[in-house]
Amino acid sequence: MDLLGKDLHSSLITHLQKKKRLTLSGAGSFSSKSFLIADVVERSKFGTTLWVVESPHEAESLVRNLEVWFKREVLSFTFYEDKEEVSRTDLIYEIQRNEGKIIIIDIETFLETTPPKKELEKSTFLIEKGMTFSSVDLINRLLEMGYSFSEDAFLEKGSYCRQGDVVSVFVPNLSRPIKIDFEGDKVAEIFEYDLETNTPVKTPSEVKIVPLSLEQEGGSLFEFLGKKDLLVWDELDVSDYLSEKGSKFPSTPLFSLINFTAFPEEDDQDFHYLYYLSVLKFQDTFDFLNDLKEKRSQGWKVLLLTKNKEEISNIFLEEKVPFQDGKGQEDVFVTIVDVGDWKYIPRSFQNSHYKVLVVTDREIFDIKQAKKRGVKYRVYLDFLTKLKIGDYVVHADHGVGRFLGIERRAINEITREYLKIAYAENDRLFVPIDQAEKVNKYIGIGNVVPRLTRLGSVEWSTIKKRVRKETEKIARELLALYAKREAAKGFKFLPDGKEQEKFEETFPYEETPGQIRAIIDTKKDMEVEKPMDRLICGDVGFGKTEVALRAAFKAVRSGKQVAFISPITILADQHYRTFSRRMDEFGIRIEMLSRFRTAKEQREILEKIKKGKIDIIIGTHRLFQPDVEFKDLGLVIIDEEQRFGVKQKEKFKEMRAEVDILTLTATPIPRTLNMSLNGIRDITTITTPPHGRLPIITEVRKFSESLIHEAITRETERKGQVYFLHNRVQTIESMADKLRTIFPDLKIVVAHGKLPSHELEKRVIEFKNKKYDVLVSSTIIENGIDLANANTLIVNNAENFGLAQLYQLRGRIGRGKVQAYAYFLYQSQRLKPDARKRLRAIVEASELGSGFQIAMRDLEIRGAGDILGASQHGSINVVGVNHFVRMLHQAVEEMKEGKETRGIKEAESVTIDLPITGFIPDDYIEDSREKINVYQKLSSADNLEFLNDLEAEVEEEYGEMPAEVKNLFRVLELKILARRADITNLRSILIEEGKQRQIILTMSSKIHPLQIVGLLDFNEKWQISESTLKITMKDLGFDWIEGLKENLKVLGKKEEGKKKKKK
Repeated sequence: MDLLGKDLHSSLITHLQKKKRLTLSGAGSFSSKSFLIADVVERSKFGTTLWVVESPHEAESLVRNLEVWFKREVLSFTFYEDKEEVSRTDLIYEIQRNEGKIIIIDIETFLETTPPKKELEKSTFLIEKGMTFSSVDLINRLLEMGYSFSEDAFLEKGSYCRQGDVVSVFVPNLSRPIKIDFEGDKVAEIFEYDLETNTPVKTPSEVKIVPLSLEQEGGSLFEFLGKKDLLVWDELDVSDYLSEKGSKFPSTPLFSLINFTAFPEEDDQDFHYLYYLSVLKFQDTFDFLNDLKEKRSQGWKVLLLTKNKEEISNIFLEEKVPFQDGKGQEDVFVTIVDVGDWKYIPRSFQNSHYKVLVVTDREIFDIKQAKKRGVKYRVYLDFLTKLKIGDYVVHADHGVGRFLGIERRAINEITREYLKIAYAENDRLFVPIDQAEKVNKYIGIGNVVPRLTRLGSVEWSTIKKRVRKETEKIARELLALYAKREAAKGFKFLPDGKEQEKFEETFPYEETPGQIRAIIDTKKDMEVEKPMDRLICGDVGFGKTEVALRAAFKAVRSGKQVAFISPITILADQHYRTFSRRMDEFGIRIEMLSRFRTAKEQREILEKIKKGKIDIIIGTHRLFQPDVEFKDLGLVIIDEEQRFGVKQKEKFKEMRAEVDILTLTATPIPRTLNMSLNGIRDITTITTPPHGRLPIITEVRKFSESLIHEAITRETERKGQVYFLHNRVQTIESMADKLRTIFPDLKIVVAHGKLPSHELEKRVIEFKNKKYDVLVSSTIIENGIDLANANTLIVNNAENFGLAQLYQLRGRIGRGKVQAYAYFLYQSQRLKPDARKRLRAIVEASELGSGFQIAMRDLEIRGAGDILGASQHGSINVVGVNHFVRMLHQAVEEMKEGKETRGIKEAESVTIDLPITGFIPDDYIEDSREKINVYQKLSSADNLEFLNDLEAEVEEEYGEMPAEVKNLFRVLELKILARRADITNLRSILIEEGKQRQIILTMSSKIHPLQIVGLLDFNEKWQISESTLKITMKDLGFDWIEGLKENLKVLGKKEEGKKKKKK
C-alpha cells in the first residue's frame, strides 16, 4: 500500500475521523474499493469493520480482493440457502473482538434478527482470578450455555474439556482457548494458550464466558457496533431493505459509516467523488510504454502486478523506465511485484485525481483469445452468463428451478461437481457440470416471478409441447426469409485490388483488432454469391463507419451502387461529409437525399440515381420512397436499424433477399440478437477501443444547479463544449433560459427535431464550428453527432431512458484522449427499482466496448419485450426467454435440414458416467461465479477446435491446470466425439467379479450401420448388441481414455473404409 504513497486518502480519512460519515461515488470495482478501504482501515485503527454487500457471491469476491491489499484478517459470514447456518452469535462475537479485522456479510445476513444486546450481556458471566467458583459450577454453566464436551484439549470453538482441576474452554469471542486452574472452589489461574503448542500465551486476570446461542430475537447488528467500529454499505438501497424487514437505522449511531452509492443526495455534506476507473487493455507493449512515459511526466505512481517479472524488467531496463522490485523507495515511478504464486490477481484500476495506476499482465500481454467459432455461441453465451446463487434457472429436461450453487460429490470414489437446483416441494436436482449447457438463466417479460416446476411430474413436458407449437410457427416465418435469401443469387463482388489498398491506406489511424475482424468478415461475405446480411455491433466511436466505408468502396469498384440509410437527417449529413472527404480523390460520385435538399435538387438526384450517375447515395427513410429507383443497387448500409419505424423495418426485410445488407449498431435490439442467434443474420462485434481512449467518468446525481454549474464550468474552462440533453420539446427553451441565467457569459443554443430542417442543420453546424459552448438538445444527439471537442454530457430526467439509450448517449463524448464526464440527473424523490437498476448499470459499465453486454443487461431489467416481434408473452414467460430461444433455434435448425417438425424433440444430449475425476478445484478458480461461467463455456463447446482454444484460454487466465481440470477437458472431448458418433451415453461397469471394467456406449437411433462396420474394422474387440457397444478397458490400450477417443473418432466417420485396422 505504501508503495503508492502514504497520504493517498488522507483527506477522506480526516473527514471520516471528524464527521464519522463518508458518502462515496466513483470508487470503481471491488479491486479499487478494497484498495481504498484497506488503506482507510489501516490508518484509522478501527476496531472492527463490517462491510455489507448485496449477495453472498459479492461477499466471496470481495474477500479475495481485500486479501490482496489488507494485511490483517478478512472474514466472510453469509447465510446461504441449504447450507449449514453460521451462528449469529459467532458473528456478533467476531464484531466485538475489536481486533482490527474486516468482516464481509451480505445484506440478508446483516438484517437477520439477533439476540438483543441486553439479553446477551445478561447471559454472559465473568470469571475472575481468586473468585469462589468450582469446576463443577463452571461445567454446569457451560452445558446450559450450549457448549459441548471434548475428549482432549484440541478444542473447537464452543467446546470444553476437563483434565483434573483444569477446565479448558474455547469461548467464541476469543481468538484462543483458555485454561482455568481450580484449587478447590477457587479460581487459581487463568491462561490463554496456543492450540498447536499447548503453551500459555497470556495470563488474564478475568475472562467473559458468553453463550453459544440464545433463543430470544428482536435485536439487530446495529446494537453491537461501537464507536471504534466502521460500517460500510456497498451500493445498497438501504432504506428499502430496512423497511422491508421492519427495521430502522439508528438515529444516533456510535459507529462510523462509509456509504458507496451511485445515488448521492444533493445536499450530502459528506459526499466525495473518487475518480477510480478501470484500465483498458493496451494494444501492445509499445502502447503500454508510451502510456507509462506520459504518466511519468505527470507525476503518477504505478504498481505492476506481473507473472512475467523478468521480461518486464528487461523491457524497462532497455527503455530506461525507472522501477523498483517489490520494495524500496516510495518515490520510484514503477514498482514491480512478482505475483507468480498468488492465487488471485485483482483487476487493474487507475485514478487521475490521486495519480495512481495498478496494472496487471491482463492489460499488457495478449491473452490468447478463443478463435472465432460461430456467431451462435458468442450470442448464446451472453444469454447464459452472469448466473448467480438465488437466480431462477431453466433446465431443458426438468423445468424452472432456483440455482443454489455448485456442490462437490464423491460417488464410487469418483469426485465431480454439480449445479444444485431447487424445485417445487423442496426437491433438489444435481446436474453434472458436463451437462451445464442444459441450464440457463430465466428471463421473462416484465418483472415476472416464475413458478417452480415439480420434479417428476408431466407439467414440464406439457408446457414444452405447447411452446413447441409457437416456436414452429415463428421458425417457419424466419425460415421463409432465410430460404429466400439462400435461394437468391446475389452478386459476387470483386476481390481487393490495388485501388482498394490505396483507399484503405488513407485511414489516418491504426485499425483495432475488432475492426480488422469486422472488415475481413464483411469482405468475405461480399465475395460470395449469396446476399450478405451482416450486423456489425460496436460501441460509438469504435470504428464501425470505417468498415462501412471500405465495404462501400469495394461495391463501387465492382460496378454497383450503394445506399447508406441513417435514422436522422443530421447523421446522414455527417456521413455524407465523411464519405465525400475520404473518397473525393478516387472519383466516386456521392450524394445525399434528405430534407436538407430542395425539391428541385431532390428531383435531379433521383434522376442521377436512376441513370447510375451516382455511386453512393446517403439519406434517411426518404430513400424508401417509391420514386427512388436504382440502376444497379448492390449494397445497402443501415445505421442503427432499431431507430427506424415498423414500415421501414419491413422494407429492410424485403431487401434482404435481393442485395447485400450491412447493419451498424452500438446496442442491438433483442429481435436483432434473436435473428443473429438463429443463424438468419451474421454478427461481428467490435469490442476493442481505439488507441488512447479513456473510460468516461460517470455520475448519477439528483438534479442540482450547483452540480450543473460545476460540470459546465470545468468543461468550458478547458475550452471544451457541453451537450445538455433535455428530451421535452415543450420545456427545452425554458431549460436553456435557466442555463443562460446561470452562465451569462456562455453561448447556449437549442436543437431539437421539431425545428425547421434548415434551422436545425444551421445550429448543429455552428455548434460543431465552436460558435456555441453548450448545445441544449433532444435525443437527436443520440445518433452519431461526432464532435471531439464536446466531452461533457449532462442528461436531464435520466430515469426516463432505457439502459441501451443511456449507453448510446454517453458514447457521444470521450472520442479522443481527453477525459470525458457524463452526468445522469434524475428528478424524482424516489426512483423506481428498474430506473435504479438502469442507472446503476450505466455507472458500472465504465469499460469501453460494453455495448453488447449492455443490450443483455437491458434485456434482464426490462424483460424480453418484443424479442420475437410477436405476442408470445405467455409462452415465453412459462419457459423463460433463453429456453424459448433455444427451442426456436432447434426448430430452425431442424427445418433447415428438411426434417419433420411435428413434435420436435430436444436435441439428444450425451451423458457420461466414467471413472474420471474431473472438476475445477476451489484453489484453481476461487470465484464461484467465474467458475460457473467457465463451466458453462466448457459445456457449450461443440467442436474440438473451440475446446482446445478454451483450454489455452483457461490456462492463460488461471495458470497451469491441475490434474482434475485436465481430466475435465478429456471428459468434454469424449462428449464432443460421442455426439459426433451418434452416441448418447458412455458408462462403465465392473465385470468378472470386479477384476475388469467394461465400457458401454449407448447408440442413438441415428447411427448408420456403416459407422459400426468402420469401428469393427478399426478394433475388432467391440461387442455389439441391439443398442449398445461394449469393450473392456484393457482392449482400448494402456491409456484407455485416449484409446476411447480414437475409437469414437472412427465411429464418427460417416463413410466406410477411412481407417486402417488397428494392429
